[in-house]
Amino acid sequence: MENKIKTIVISSKDRFIRFGYDWFEKFCEKFHTKIMIVTNETLSPNEELVQDMISILHVFSYRLYGLRKYKNQIKEDEEIVKELQNGTKSNTRTDTTDK
Repeated sequence: MENKIKTIVISSKDRFIRFGYDWFEKFCEKFHTKIMIVTNETLSPNEELVQDMISILHVFSYRLYGLRKYKNQIKEDEEIVKELQNGTKSNTRTDTTDK
């Protein structure tokens, strides 16, 4: 096996891999790959918790924003509106929500 990756550069250990960093570090050592942490700031447990909560809120806010797009598409498509009102599916179009 050829070792192709010599160094992985990351901004923060927690942003690279949330859980099991020590295991991943040992895994990389097995293949002679170094992990270089560019910003090695030490945060208190409270600061880490706040950053994690902000990250979670950020992800879910973008999900909600993305759902608005589909809501507008449903409003524009009369066939979908009729299906939702009647509780039936149309056989004329392909249902892409199951994919």
